[in-house]
Amino acid sequence: MSFSLATDFYKILGVTRKATTKEIKKAYRQKSLDFHPDKNKNKGAVEKFAEISRAYEVLSDETKKEIYDIKGEEGLKIHEESSGGGGRGTFDPFEDFFSDFPFSGHGGGRRNAGEQKTDNVEIPLRLEMSELYKGEILEVKYIREVMCTNWEECMKKDPECSGPGVKVRMQEIGPGFVQKIQMDDFQCISKGKRWRYNCHACPKGKTKKEKINLTIDAKKGMREGERITFEGITDEKAGFLAGDLHFVIQEIPHPQYRRDGDQLYANYEVPLLEAMVLLWK
Repeated sequence: MSFSLATDFYKILGVTRKATTKEIKKAYRQKSLDFHPDKNKNKGAVEKFAEISRAYEVLSDETKKEIYDIKGEEGLKIHEESSGGGGRGTFDPFEDFFSDFPFSGHGGGRRNAGEQKTDNVEIPLRLEMSELYKGEILEVKYIREVMCTNWEECMKKDPECSGPGVKVRMQEIGPGFVQKIQMDDFQCISKGKRWRYNCHACPKGKTKKEKINLTIDAKKGMREGERITFEGITDEKAGFLAGDLHFVIQEIPHPQYRRDGDQLYANYEVPLLEAMVLLWK
C-alpha cells in the first residue's frame, strides 16, 4: 500500500523536515499568534488556526511525526483510528506553552494545582540602635480582612470553576477542534464552586474587618533588613490560605555611632597635643 502527503504539515508551519523540536515549537508559536481567533478577525483565520494546530499536534509528537514522515497523512489517520485516538479530538496546544502568553480572556497563565495563598505583606519596623542592642518587645494592632463566619453556605455549583479565581470553558474554534479557554473569575471559590450573590448567610459580603493584637519580639543584635514573621496572618480569601505578615527591621541612624555588623564606630575630634600623647602611650 502506498501513502501520500495529502497535507504538508512542515509547509504549514514553515519549517524543513530537519527542523528540531525547538524550531517547530517556535514556528507554531508565531503562526498561532498571527492567526489566533482572538487576534485575527479576517475570514478564514479560524480554519487556518485549526490547520496550524493540527500540524503542530503531529510534528510535536515523536510517534505521530515518525508515522507521518513514513506513511503520510493517510497512514497517520489509520494509526489514530486503530489506537482509539479518533484523530484530532480535543487537542489543546495551549497546555504546552501558550499558558505563558495570555490572550484577551485567557487568564494569567498556568496555576499551581496545590493550595494557593493570599499576598504576603511587608511592614517596615523602625528601631533605634539602642533598641536593637538591648532587644525590644512591642505590642501592635493589625487590621485584616477575614471570611464571613458562614461563608461556606454562600457557595453554589459551577462546573466551569477550576479553582480559586479561575474559570475554564471549552469553545469550538473549528470543525473537530475544541479550545480550552482559561480566564480570571474571582467569584470562583474552588473547583466546581462559586460565590452566590445576595447570600443571607453573609449579608455584608464575603469578608469583614478584624483587629488582632500582635507581640513583636525584636531580639538583641537584630540587623537592618532582618524580618520578624507572623505566618498565616494576612487577609483571608475563600479558597486561599492566608499569607504571611513580615515586619522588616529598619535601623534609625544614630547621631554619633555607626554600626557595621557587630562593630560600632564613631568619629571624634581630638586636639593635636592630646592625640600625640595618646600615640606615645
